[in-house]
Amino acid sequence: MLPSHADKQLLLDADDLSVSFGAEQVLQHVSMCVHRGEFIGLIGPNGAGKTTLLKALLGLLRPQHGTVKKQKGMVVGYIPQRGSQAVTAVPINVMEVVLLGAHGNRTSANDALQAVRMADMARKRFADLSGGQQQRVMIAQALASQPDILFLDEPTTGIDEHSQAAFYTILHELQERGIAIVMVSHDVDTVLTLVTRVICLNGSIVYDGAPEHFESDKHLPDMYKKQHMLLHHHHGHAAGGAPDA
Repeated sequence: MLPSHADKQLLLDADDLSVSFGAEQVLQHVSMCVHRGEFIGLIGPNGAGKTTLLKALLGLLRPQHGTVKKQKGMVVGYIPQRGSQAVTAVPINVMEVVLLGAHGNRTSANDALQAVRMADMARKRFADLSGGQQQRVMIAQALASQPDILFLDEPTTGIDEHSQAAFYTILHELQERGIAIVMVSHDVDTVLTLVTRVICLNGSIVYDGAPEHFESDKHLPDMYKKQHMLLHHHHGHAAGGAPDA
C-alpha cells in the first residue's frame, strides 16, 4: 500500500477558494493541499474550472474568496497549455529557452536538460522540435529554477503515444526526486494508471483520493461519467490514437 500523501511535507494549502468571472461562478469552495513527492491528476469535464484552479494556486489570478498558503521559500514551476507557449514563435534555441528558467545560470540549465534527456538538442531551434521534444524542453525550463511543485496544464495534447510514454517516464523520475506534480489532463484512463492521487473537479471538488477508487466513488456525478465515456469512445476511434486538443 502507498503511504498517505499526508505523511509528506505540506507544500501548498488552498482553503475555500471561490472564483467568478462576472456572473459566472467557476470555482465554488474548493479546498486542496499538495505534499512533497505527490503526483496529482486533476481531471474533470470541459468548463469544470481546472485551468482556473491552477492559476489561482499559482497566484496568477485572485479568488474572490479563500486563501492559498505556500511553504516559505517554496519554488513553483508552471507549464501552460502548448498554445500558450509564446516561445514557439521566437527564433531561439533550446538552451536559450531553458536559460530563461535558470535566470542565466548555465550550469542549472545544463542539469535540467540532462534530466529530460535533451542535452544533445541544446543548439537546435526550439520551433524546429517535435511536440514531445518541446514539452520536455518546457519541463527543463521549469526544472532549471529547482521547483518544489510542478504544475502542468494538458501537457500531452497533440503529442504521439511514444512521446507521451517518454514524457510520463520523466515525470515519474522527477516525482522520485521529491518534486510534487499537479497535472491537468482530459485523458482519464491514462491518468488513473499514472498518479498517486486523483482530484476530480466540477466547479467544486467531487472526488479527492486514490485512483483505484475513483470511478466507483458514490459522489461521482452522472454528467462526468457520461463525458468520460464519450471521451473514451472518441479516443478509441481517433486516427493514430493521439489525444485531441
